[in-house]
Amino acid sequence: MQVTINVPDNLPMERVQQVIHAIEMQLIKESALKIKKQRPIGLAKGILTVPDSFFEPLPDDLLNAFERFNEQEIKK
Repeated sequence: MQVTINVPDNLPMERVQQVIHAIEMQLIKESALKIKKQRPIGLAKGILTVPDSFFEPLPDDLLNAFERFNEQEIKK
């Protein structure tokens, strides 16, 4: 998200930083409130079915691909 703030020329830099900090805290607070709202259980009941194969182990080649990706991320 990008925010543009018009700051008066005579406003001390310390005050500008305080305003920016307050805005950042407000955005974080609003974001956290959105995360806390949980969806009710069962919204897709009757619409979505999970096949039994979903719970079977992944094939070795696919599992290895995930593990290689994870190793690359750790090395960064």
